[in-house]
Amino acid sequence: MALVSYRALAFALAPFVVCSSLGLSSALAQKAETTAPASSVTNALPELVDGKRTFLPAYFNDITPQTAADMVVRIPGFNIDDGESVRGFGAAAGNVLIDGSRPTSKNESLFSILARIPAGNVESIELLEGAAAGALAPGKSLVVNVVRKANNKASGKWEVQATGVGSGRIKPKLDTSYTSKIAGFNVTTGLHAEIENVEDFIGFEGILSPAGVFTERGPNDDRRRSKYAQATFAVDGKLGETKLNANGSYMEGKYRRTWVHVAFRTNATLPFRVDEGLETNTTQRWEIGGDVERDVAGWTGKLALLAKATEDENSDLAGFNAVGQAKNFGRFIASSTNEERVGRLTFKRKFGAHQIETGGEVAFNRLDFNGQYAEGNGTIFVVRPSDISSTEVSENRKEAFISDSWTISPKLTLESTLTGEWSTIEQTGASGKKRSFFYPKPRVKAAWKPQDGWTYRIEIERVVGQLDFGAFADSASVGDSNQNSGNPELRPEQIWSGLIVVERRWGKRGVINASLVQEKFEEQLTLVPTRNGGVALGNVPEAERWGYNVTWTIPLSALLTGLELEGNYRWRDSELVDPITNQARPFSGWNGKNFNTNISYEIPKKKLRMGAWYWRGNNNREYRPNQTFQWGTNDSWGAWIETKAYKNLSLEFGVEDPLGTTFNRLRTDFTPDRRSGVVRQTQYRERSKDGTWYLLVKGTF
Repeated sequence: MALVSYRALAFALAPFVVCSSLGLSSALAQKAETTAPASSVTNALPELVDGKRTFLPAYFNDITPQTAADMVVRIPGFNIDDGESVRGFGAAAGNVLIDGSRPTSKNESLFSILARIPAGNVESIELLEGAAAGALAPGKSLVVNVVRKANNKASGKWEVQATGVGSGRIKPKLDTSYTSKIAGFNVTTGLHAEIENVEDFIGFEGILSPAGVFTERGPNDDRRRSKYAQATFAVDGKLGETKLNANGSYMEGKYRRTWVHVAFRTNATLPFRVDEGLETNTTQRWEIGGDVERDVAGWTGKLALLAKATEDENSDLAGFNAVGQAKNFGRFIASSTNEERVGRLTFKRKFGAHQIETGGEVAFNRLDFNGQYAEGNGTIFVVRPSDISSTEVSENRKEAFISDSWTISPKLTLESTLTGEWSTIEQTGASGKKRSFFYPKPRVKAAWKPQDGWTYRIEIERVVGQLDFGAFADSASVGDSNQNSGNPELRPEQIWSGLIVVERRWGKRGVINASLVQEKFEEQLTLVPTRNGGVALGNVPEAERWGYNVTWTIPLSALLTGLELEGNYRWRDSELVDPITNQARPFSGWNGKNFNTNISYEIPKKKLRMGAWYWRGNNNREYRPNQTFQWGTNDSWGAWIETKAYKNLSLEFGVEDPLGTTFNRLRTDFTPDRRSGVVRQTQYRERSKDGTWYLLVKGTF
């Protein structure tokens, strides 16, 4: 595998130089803000004490927050991270704690959980760095801990949103929650319901000749609708010296997509083919979890338990039918049940400058999948025995770890963790197989603060991915005439990851953060051909990915008081040896560049905020053995205005892409596969989506 070129490395290091120069120039421009504030100045950036900055409620007075979510997203240089969407607790940990404990829910986002905590019940918000962060959440470099008041008042919050689309449809959303005290415990109930998606993609597609001329083309219409409702509850409090937490949720959702494409040959006035399809999905999902925490022989012990399940029913129907001939449709129907049971026991204790945490986790996961492919005239379908797929995949996984968060000096901290993971995956059915794996997962993170406002971090970690159970079963995208076989031979991909970070903070909110990442993959997952001529997800021996990320929050009060610029730019590249062509290519489905920025202006005395944002990215490419897909770069922008001039009420109005936006995709089919370089046909698709507007009203009671 080729190493990163010096040119690419030099380009990737550029943000670090920019970080240093911008941080210095911004600090000079904001000279009035650079003087380190006394800790009593509650609306200034809190001082860093033992790796922790404590934000009091007065820091957020400018925005008149209603919930803890409003406060957390206001902390400069911090972004809520829900953790990875994986099985178990270890790698799924987010970077937000509540009263020093991570929520046990995996079905709910951290933002949703924070949005149910009234701002009036927040005592303070702590931003922890280095060893202080690792002591509470091993593996995280920045952690927020929301500390609630001991005597919370019963209160609730509600929000109603109406979103309009160009077709004239209105998407409603309702979210409400209420927190009360019962027998000394905080009890929170919530309800969320919305029509989440009402999108109409209108455009055209056609087939191109090798010379780039359309041999056929015509209009298409793609309409998508989805809705869901979710009920939640949470209970927490203390029973003597024992902390107790419990939570649960139940969700139901539905999705429906209809699409039609009419194809005309060159200069024809009547169509010769009509393509049409229907996709549906229904989902039911529940979760219940909780934890118990107390001191045991000088150690803080915590037992967390969680059980969850998801049931899905999917149908994908598509037909590509010549006008005047009998219709023939392909249909793939699948039903699946995903279950997860997790138990995690941890103990932590402070020994001088060291915070030691050790423990283990056991988890059982299961997928029960049934699918069948059929062909028919749209009313009557015939299923062949060879087109029926039924399998059950189960995993027993165990994990043991020990971590040490060491404060070497006030300026230097070191976190080291060693984790061992044992797993056994068993699959039943025609491709039944049982396999066991063991992987050590070391991690080392160091943070150095040579002077106030500057932080340098380096992280080295071995990450072991989790196999998607869905990859063991057959799947299909009938609309693209593609089917994927299940692969019982899959192995988890392993990644050695290195990260270097430079961060500059100044004034009340100024932050510039630049990071450089290098990742080396073993057993990387990509689509490969199977022996029977099909396609399945498989492993390639080696792959690499590298790049940088820059984020910024820059107050522009030197130009206009209350003006601020936020943003992010990510550049990444990747390389693997293609299993078809044996040539180097980027990862499939990996978007290398993303840029977004937001400029906001606030007038605290009038309780008014406004802003505008811009995003550019989504230049994806996907590779199948006999196809490539290329999506074009997209732009999106919007603006918003919010007022909290009315007591306990917030009104926000915004627009997104008011002139609409356009997407395009180029699909190239090769014969017999990409190795030949012989193009069978090229399909170009272009679709437009109307802009949207929204009105959001939030209140407390």
